[in-house]
Amino acid sequence: MRHYDLYLLEEEIARHYFGQESKLFHLFLERSKATIEQRLIIDKQVAYISKPLPSLLLQQKLKHALKFVANYQMKKQTHYVELHHPESCAELIIYENKLSLTSEGSLEAETLFFEVLRKIDPCFFAVNLEGYRFGWLNPIKQVKLL
Repeated sequence: MRHYDLYLLEEEIARHYFGQESKLFHLFLERSKATIEQRLIIDKQVAYISKPLPSLLLQQKLKHALKFVANYQMKKQTHYVELHHPESCAELIIYENKLSLTSEGSLEAETLFFEVLRKIDPCFFAVNLEGYRFGWLNPIKQVKLL
């Protein structure tokens, strides 16, 4: 089983930390291990670098993009996809400030969600704390200044 938290980061933060994603990952990792007092401080840092999710837009885009998937279900803020070839399932829950994605089997079901999200905004940052995996859903292109 894989679990990802996805945050929509401010564009300026995303540009600044492009290529330094491990620093962002370590912020979320420290948050998971922090005491209550430390977590309050780190939560403020996370709130500063991220922006609230456009829930209605996310709901509409997910529903529209996945309506042709045979085993797609939506119930309130939860979206679920199950694929049989290859065996794969994923559940995406929309919260106010983050998305939570849990998946099993091959990567196909979670990729369906990632593809929709990356088209909505290039600043989605995914974090898998258990597997020490992290990254942008849609890498931000850096502008080279001469």
